[in-house]
Amino acid sequence: MKRYLQFVVTNWPVLSFGFLSVFWGNFGQSFFIAWFGADIQKSLGLSAAQYGMAYSFATLCSAVTLIWAGALFDRIALRKYIIGVSTGLACAALIMSQVNSVVVLLLGLFLLRLFGQGLLPHTGQTVMVKYFSSDRGKALSIATCGVPVGEIVLPLLVVWVISLFGWQKAWLFVFVLTPALFLPLIIWLIMGMGVANEEEKSVEEKIEQKQDDLRSMTRNEVLRDKRFWLILPAVLTPPFVVTGIFIHQPFLLEAKGWTPAWFATCFVFYGAAHWIGSLVAGPLVDLFSGRRLVGVYLAPLLIGFLLLAFFDAMWVGVVFMPFMGLSLGALGPVTGALWVELYGTKHMGAIRSMMIALVVFSTALSPVMIGYLIDHGGSVLLLLQLICGLTVFSMVLGQIGSVERKV
Repeated sequence: MKRYLQFVVTNWPVLSFGFLSVFWGNFGQSFFIAWFGADIQKSLGLSAAQYGMAYSFATLCSAVTLIWAGALFDRIALRKYIIGVSTGLACAALIMSQVNSVVVLLLGLFLLRLFGQGLLPHTGQTVMVKYFSSDRGKALSIATCGVPVGEIVLPLLVVWVISLFGWQKAWLFVFVLTPALFLPLIIWLIMGMGVANEEEKSVEEKIEQKQDDLRSMTRNEVLRDKRFWLILPAVLTPPFVVTGIFIHQPFLLEAKGWTPAWFATCFVFYGAAHWIGSLVAGPLVDLFSGRRLVGVYLAPLLIGFLLLAFFDAMWVGVVFMPFMGLSLGALGPVTGALWVELYGTKHMGAIRSMMIALVVFSTALSPVMIGYLIDHGGSVLLLLQLICGLTVFSMVLGQIGSVERKV
């Protein structure tokens, strides 16, 4: 613990940059947008399947764009890159505050998913991966804590803001705060990164160069690697299932007899467990490696969905959400370190942007697929059983891929 604290104190500008970038990306995450879903559907007269289709189409378009936009990280100065991404998120929030048609909704969701869910976390986590070596797991765990902190703070806050000002005016707060608060703070941290850690960064660059000379792979080489395709389901399953559950949470709540207020309260437990999962996974990654953990980190997710499938009592929400949070918290540190262990750091901007695009693509599919199941009479029990089966399948393939040799 003492070494952990010393690591944080020594590198606080870099770690704060990673944390804040990931936290601000929450405005484009499914758990945040989900609280606007019912109002959007009501305002535009959309069914669950229609809204899911619009959400998925916008998400899919953002995934395709992300492959190109994320790779620019390797070629553009960090300050210019983060200013561009922040401006894009602010524009997305402004458009969402003016939604009056499906076309405007699609544009707003596209920009939210691209800059919020995609590029802001991509920027924060890629900086952690490139900047650190021996403590990469800890750095990733601290940066990815931005998501669970948002999950603890934002649901109750956004419900309160919507109740006072309405759902469209709530987006105006995001629009104003991004250039007024986030952007000046993040630029100040970038300036601190260059001054406070100049000597360590020089050492880190030499370490990265040595690693790159030994085993760095390009994005095209990664796509030809069998290990990548075996591990991929273990990486995509958590965002796929969680996005689908959150976007169609009214279906789950009605079947379980839970109120939205109760489910919002459960997000506190989910966020706390997500936070703990991130913090614990980092040191475990440094100790065991991402390759050894990728086949097992989905176990809490499986336990949570098994409980949700067979019990309806309100206490299940307090248990299910933390179990799901533990796996989601471990996702960032485990997979973030995993790609570097397998493919080096030189092309990590391009590789990570591809991975985030695939994650976003998976979150584009789940609302449509689950919406189709809902509209065609599928039960909650059937949905949860399918999710449990998918999780087991992904765990097995992930374990196989983690021990495969490069081919």
